[in-house]
Amino acid sequence: MKKLFSLISLLTLTFLAVSPLPGQTKRIPVAYSAISATQSSFYVAKEGGYFEKHGLFVDPVYVASGTKVAQAVIAGEFPVAAAGGVIVDAVIAGGDIAIIGGLVNVPSFYVVVHPSIKKPEDLKGKAIGITRYGSSTDFSIRYLVKKWGMEPDKDIKILQMGGQPEIVAGMQAGIVQGGILSSPADFKAKKAGFQLLIDFRKVGLDYPTVSLVSTRSFIKKDPQTVRGFLMAYSEGVERVYRDKEFTMKVIGKYTRTNDRETLESAYVFATTFIERPPHLPYKAIETILAQTGEKNPKAREMKANDFIDPTFYNELEKSGFFKSLGR
Repeated sequence: MKKLFSLISLLTLTFLAVSPLPGQTKRIPVAYSAISATQSSFYVAKEGGYFEKHGLFVDPVYVASGTKVAQAVIAGEFPVAAAGGVIVDAVIAGGDIAIIGGLVNVPSFYVVVHPSIKKPEDLKGKAIGITRYGSSTDFSIRYLVKKWGMEPDKDIKILQMGGQPEIVAGMQAGIVQGGILSSPADFKAKKAGFQLLIDFRKVGLDYPTVSLVSTRSFIKKDPQTVRGFLMAYSEGVERVYRDKEFTMKVIGKYTRTNDRETLESAYVFATTFIERPPHLPYKAIETILAQTGEKNPKAREMKANDFIDPTFYNELEKSGFFKSLGR
């Protein structure tokens, strides 16, 4: 009888350790740095109640700078965040931050330009808008300009505008003649008379445009929260791909638009670029290290594993969790 009681007690403690009880929801702020359809899976995980399902109440906090997001995560202001490739520089500089899942692992952008620009060479001597220096939009266009055989800032001016809506506003005001846009900003620019010049999907570049990140110290301190976050987020991804109407409604809420045509375009964009499940961006990290290594010797000594904590992703993949979502 004593052995049975001990066994029941052990099972109860194990359950309590992995399953939050009603009323034990943990509240955490989570930063994201773009008002874009690339973030749809995070928005849907929030609005669909998946975080609460896993014992978390998430407060989304918009921070209009990937660099600031990385700094805030390292400072402990956000236990988890959606951040861009700037985290590579942060880790190289000694910052405690690690990728736990990949949200978008390629440049999810379009180069949209003034209708007078027909080919890349026509951009010479002109200006193109990005969100922030050091951001995914910045890295992507600099890579592309070099591929075109020109020099960034010398042949084509690269100006930071702040955010996607601000890039479109700058294009309309004539401050820049093109922009590195994601959805729904690209659709709004096209409706205003601008045209697509380059689709980054066809460039063949791997880049961690958006990753789910935490710090190794927080992962060690509270693995249950990180695991629960990744599980909830992954369920949100599946909802994106399976529930178009709900996803468009959520995108509309966060991007502040109710235009059906714009939301249709944003949904196609989201289901084109968002990783399902959130594959870890090993190849994308190597891309940044190769370019950064041209100027920073320390980057040449590092590998993708130095930037990624695969613990929870591998655990969920091995357990069959990701496969179960598609059933």
